[in-house]
Amino acid sequence: MKKPQSLPVEQARKEFADLLDGSQHKGEHTEITRRSKPAGVLVPPDWYEAAVAAMVEVKELRRKVTDPGQAS
Repeated sequence: MKKPQSLPVEQARKEFADLLDGSQHKGEHTEITRRSKPAGVLVPPDWYEAAVAAMVEVKELRRKVTDPGQAS
């Protein structure tokens, strides 16, 4: 994955529809900054879903490691 483009919040607000199209149809990631510091990231829906699923899996694995008696 290449480094996401970075836009200040004011510019992202003006270009929001285009940024959504880029995310949804082209798989683009966009970092949104406020006062030159990261404030949020716009990511493609499938990427977000995969990230959430991975976090759930890691949480479940950690739970099993810390409480082996609960392994199913």
